[in-house]
Amino acid sequence: MKKIVLMGLALFLAFSGFCQTNAASTPAKDVNTQIEFKNDTYNFGKIAYGKPVEYVVEMKNIGKDSLSILNAQPGCGCTTPSFKPNEKFGPGQTVKMTIRFNSSAIGQFTRYTDVYFTDGLTKKFTFTGEGIQEAATTPAPNTAETHKLKTINQIN
Repeated sequence: MKKIVLMGLALFLAFSGFCQTNAASTPAKDVNTQIEFKNDTYNFGKIAYGKPVEYVVEMKNIGKDSLSILNAQPGCGCTTPSFKPNEKFGPGQTVKMTIRFNSSAIGQFTRYTDVYFTDGLTKKFTFTGEGIQEAATTPAPNTAETHKLKTINQIN
């Protein structure tokens, strides 16, 4: 029984040491050292409820290798990212992504989109704003129709 326990412990230690060595030898890349972002956080300010809005995020490759956007996953169905999947952009090149929001919120809101790049890089784009209900406007009366009604009423 001692031999089985000792062999199990030896295997556990061997695999634990192996995993720790590999994790330390391959550090994760930081997306902000590879890509420079413009508008990755955006504030719409006050926007009318029900009127779609959009903004553009610019991404400049500041690394040494070509990159691609693999996927963009919005946090809700009211947000739609628009980009060219798998489009390569090399060092010094810039690509754009349009983020559309259908403005389905009243009051303060925060929405996000997770963007996945090659080399295991990810970035969360966030936008905020305040949805407001626009006041209903009453159409101005048609003066010709109003004049006809006055004239007919005066005759009767």
